[in-house]
Amino acid sequence: MAVVVLDAPPFIPVKPKIAIGAVANQLQIECAANELSVEVDQDETTYETWCGAYTSYKPEVWTITVAVYQSYGLSGAGTIGLWNNLRPLVGSVQDFEILPNGALVASPTNPKMTGKCLVKAFPFYKGAVGEPTSFDVEIAVQGVPVFAVA
Repeated sequence: MAVVVLDAPPFIPVKPKIAIGAVANQLQIECAANELSVEVDQDETTYETWCGAYTSYKPEVWTITVAVYQSYGLSGAGTIGLWNNLRPLVGSVQDFEILPNGALVASPTNPKMTGKCLVKAFPFYKGAVGEPTSFDVEIAVQGVPVFAVA
């Protein structure tokens, strides 16, 4: 096997594509968001024998967390808000797509993540007088996501 030197520059987030729903009816969370996290957790089991200790891993559990500011309004009504459009998707399994740089197509330097997800309920309102406050919208990936570079 050849030596591979990891020399790509760090990825600088600008405006990722965060899309939920079927392609024809996608809800893209853009201006309401200010932070995106896509994380994986994997529980492990370690067992010991007379010949040593062995570890195995359980299936991957992926979670998408989007920090957002609340907004209201319906699609087609002039103002398209987060609550009125994302709330109906809570508790239902939907398609999703994450693209680190939403302005570019999928490529080796901008891989696309897709799959099925379940949207968790989120707050109706959070904020002090005159100050909107961000909160997290959690999205549970169902199974293992698909990663593509084209």
